[in-house]
Amino acid sequence: MSNLYRYYILGVLVIVNTVNFIDRQVISILAPAIKADLVLSDTQLGVLMGLAFTLFYATLGLPIGRLADKHARVNVLTIVLTLWSAMTALCSTAANYIVLLLMRVGVGVGEAGAGPCSHSLISDLFAREERPRAIGIFSLGVPFGTLFGFLFGGLLADEFGWRMTFLIVGLPGVALAVLVKMTIREPARGNKDVGLQLNRDEVSLLEGISILWRIRTFRTMAYGGALSAFCGYAVNSWTPSFFARIHELGAGDIALPMAISLGVGGGLGSFLGGIVTSRLAKRDARAFLTLPGWSFVIFGIALVFELWSESVLLAYAALFIVGFMQFVLFGPFFGLVQSLAPLRARALATAFIFFIYSGFGFGFGPLYVGALSDLLSGSLGEALSLQYALSTIPVISIIAGVIVLARRTGVVQDLAAQCLDQRL
Repeated sequence: MSNLYRYYILGVLVIVNTVNFIDRQVISILAPAIKADLVLSDTQLGVLMGLAFTLFYATLGLPIGRLADKHARVNVLTIVLTLWSAMTALCSTAANYIVLLLMRVGVGVGEAGAGPCSHSLISDLFAREERPRAIGIFSLGVPFGTLFGFLFGGLLADEFGWRMTFLIVGLPGVALAVLVKMTIREPARGNKDVGLQLNRDEVSLLEGISILWRIRTFRTMAYGGALSAFCGYAVNSWTPSFFARIHELGAGDIALPMAISLGVGGGLGSFLGGIVTSRLAKRDARAFLTLPGWSFVIFGIALVFELWSESVLLAYAALFIVGFMQFVLFGPFFGLVQSLAPLRARALATAFIFFIYSGFGFGFGPLYVGALSDLLSGSLGEALSLQYALSTIPVISIIAGVIVLARRTGVVQDLAAQCLDQRL
């Protein structure tokens, strides 16, 4: 496989990941309009933005990941991409809360297979030392999707309403699925892991999970990453509502600043996190955890300035740093997951870590802030209650950073042990 074709596949996967996050996150910028139209509480919005999606996204990712480890990953990716794109478009037909809830469940079911299939494909396109950079590039789809979701979501919502916005952002994914199927060839598994063999041809779901959980570094990434995901999803879901209530900005007003702060800032964080880790890890494998650990700490500090600055411009500047820091972990963490996992369980490994991050982070982060905001609203009002609810997030993020930094010394031993376990 030529180097040009490898990067073509990576480029297509970046686009798939971008569409993934546009369809996932666009509801955040549409939340105020949906709340007014369907007369919803903050708790109901939190369920729509988080739990309804994540309950199925996290749990079904495991069997879909197992499926991708046994069958052609390109085929699985094509099917799930078609499903979640169609369900996003169908959100436009929701006449009430329950119907919209079911459509969001459908989006979660489809998107459950995107990460596992993509990460597994990338691991067979790039060698171990290249994976943090490659997955960092792939993860640009997260901030890019956030950027376009907020930017076009806000502008489209102001122009056409929230229903038409869902339709417009959902349909392109169906065409993208055709491109994936027609132009991506399935790479041979393990071809980039010199000296390793497929010595676990039939790793069962429970066996794969057990193998991964016995690895100390994997557990460290699970604990720290889950808390970080909790913080990131909570902040990203409620930031548009925060600026609307505290700074009295409309969806169109917040769309561009949000897109720049989270999209550009997050893109730089994802890209540089992968690049820097790839270079530093050649000398010291602890870099896989050092960079993310410090990013969690700085995220928490920047968020305090975002939430309590009276200046909108200063709040946007802090939001840019928040966006940058929350995406630094993608290249280091997910690249390390692929290097620690058995060859026949790499899609499952990604699905398992997504299960942990999304189940706890996306499932409960937005819901936690919404429920706490509702609890405080009686005494503080809707604006201050949301501000105070979000203000608990920096503490959680700093705790996540401390966990990762305190346990980073085991990376070298765990990588050596996994390499020895799978060697010829």
